[in-house]
Amino acid sequence: MKTIWITGGSSGIGFAVAKKFLINNWKVIISSSNKEKLKLAEKKLKKINKNIIGIKCDITKSIEVKKAINFIEKKIAPIDLALLNAAAYSPNKSQEFDIKNYELLIDVNLKGTLYCIEHLLKCMKNRNNHIAVVASPVGYRGMPTAGAYGMTKAAQINLTESLFFDFKKYNIKISVINPGFIDTESTKKNSFKMPFLKSSNYAADKIYNGLTKKYTFEIYFPFILLTVLKILRILPLKIYSFIWKKLGNF
Repeated sequence: MKTIWITGGSSGIGFAVAKKFLINNWKVIISSSNKEKLKLAEKKLKKINKNIIGIKCDITKSIEVKKAINFIEKKIAPIDLALLNAAAYSPNKSQEFDIKNYELLIDVNLKGTLYCIEHLLKCMKNRNNHIAVVASPVGYRGMPTAGAYGMTKAAQINLTESLFFDFKKYNIKISVINPGFIDTESTKKNSFKMPFLKSSNYAADKIYNGLTKKYTFEIYFPFILLTVLKILRILPLKIYSFIWKKLGNF
């Protein structure tokens, strides 16, 4: 039986992915900084399969990440697959520069990801394991109201692209996951209509297939939306800014 560790596993995409892996007979460890949500999620998931364990872990604290990974490795099972899904999301609707918002998202989305990778590397070397980072197509290119969030997601994408090469010597596979709009607590904060909005179960199916079948570096969905965003990424700035101006008077 293989083992997956999912950060941010108490709700949203993380919870749906945990459910999907449990259905397919994986041992699943979910973690979250919110103890109450974690307990509730663990209780719900045990109804599907008892191979679920919840561990409180605040990924913004390196020592907590280290303790969580050591506990999993020594007391439960070696981690075959780590899904680094925990994230903070705070859309800047006013477009005002708020340094505290930047610091929050850097701490969770970027530093938290780095802490997880740092401590996973120590136990995963030469085991042919897999680390997957949930980023976002918002990181493809700068977008209005997404300065802080987009910056951290762009950093995650760049980081995984670099580690794809660097971690080959350790026999560790790296993947980046770029979901479109998924119906979660986070996206409910958006004030605009979200095109191609999909359920968390849809996302879980795509992530499960992408991580357990033929190795893929970038897992992205839905196809139509992400194809459009990939095209926008390579357009000259003048055309790109003109499109945004037409879309929302930015």
